[in-house]
Amino acid sequence: MTTPTRPAIVGSGNVGSALARLFARARIEVSIANTRGPESISELASSIGPGVHAVAVEEALASDVIFMAIPFGAVEQFGKSLPDWNGKTVIDTTNSHYTPNRDAVLNGRTSARYVAEHLPHAKVVKAFNQLPANTLQAELNPDDGRRVIFIATDFPDAGDEIAELVGNLGLAAVQLGRTDEGGRLIEVPNALVLRNLIERPLF
Repeated sequence: MTTPTRPAIVGSGNVGSALARLFARARIEVSIANTRGPESISELASSIGPGVHAVAVEEALASDVIFMAIPFGAVEQFGKSLPDWNGKTVIDTTNSHYTPNRDAVLNGRTSARYVAEHLPHAKVVKAFNQLPANTLQAELNPDDGRRVIFIATDFPDAGDEIAELVGNLGLAAVQLGRTDEGGRLIEVPNALVLRNLIERPLF
């Protein structure tokens, strides 16, 4: 039986840093990497918390669960990082809205489907992309409820896995189904983008 690897975040910009803060707050260890090397983010990682580990991209890509927190325009190059993404669950946090020639690039596909084409055999899960980074990382009083994170994927088992992780991060997962159906709702400018919803108890 293999030991599960800790989740990894590839990308140390606003979204990657926000995700690292969510993990640190929940006291769940996570790796974070960027193309400039671990030395460039070691100070950031240590300032967020002791459970955030700055690593090389190669080490991050060895994880079973990888948060892809990079610009949408870098997806094609990122996909070349591994010859085959089999066994990887990749959480796609990208937004394609401001990408030049977006419509021509997507050609009717959802951005998650585009990502999946460049990460062969990965289980791609679209999530953590509907809110600005500052809102995503903002701490809530638990008595006020849990911030909702929408999830779309063509792999129900991966959706359940990430929904459980979302819960462990102190957030509330809402699964929307397939990326070509419910997943369209979390693509700019559709209905669930920028919806900062809070799940409250029913009593």
